[in-house]
Amino acid sequence: MLREVGVQWSAVLGHGLGYGLVLSVLFTAAVFAGAAMSRDFLLNDYPPAIQRRYGRPKSARGHRVALLFGVFIWAVCGLPLLVGAMIGLDGALHGDLDFLSAAVCAALVLATLTVWDLVVLDWIIFAGLRPRLLVLPGTEGMAEYRDLRFHLGAALKGSPLIVVVGLLTGGIATLIT
Repeated sequence: MLREVGVQWSAVLGHGLGYGLVLSVLFTAAVFAGAAMSRDFLLNDYPPAIQRRYGRPKSARGHRVALLFGVFIWAVCGLPLLVGAMIGLDGALHGDLDFLSAAVCAALVLATLTVWDLVVLDWIIFAGLRPRLLVLPGTEGMAEYRDLRFHLGAALKGSPLIVVVGLLTGGIATLIT
């Protein structure tokens, strides 16, 4: 019995982290592709001082790119990856996918993306390396790019979504299986 429980949770952990890493890499690629199409597409995600110095609202092109980014990440990547994670996890559990396993796995997918976004994208790339593509024109050299606390706060604000997606996915998986 204990061995079965260990196998179950290792499968949940493996699928959650694995699919979360795939989503994270796709998210990173989409951020850079979006910035190449319109540098201001994530304008509202920059620290307020940078937004003020930039001094312009998001461009019409930036709005279009942000919409495309959202559709790509959530509809083209996120939803299919969550479905794939649930199907793979159901197989790993020999058709015995339950609410808790599905909810934890889905939450892990989003938690992985959240931690990746914070540590890799925000802290290492955005704040540390600061590639020109992600620096808004006229804001070069601003200290606010290195504001790690700002990025942590943004990640914490979005973290309730992890629980919501986990609970919804667990419920849907329970209804379907």
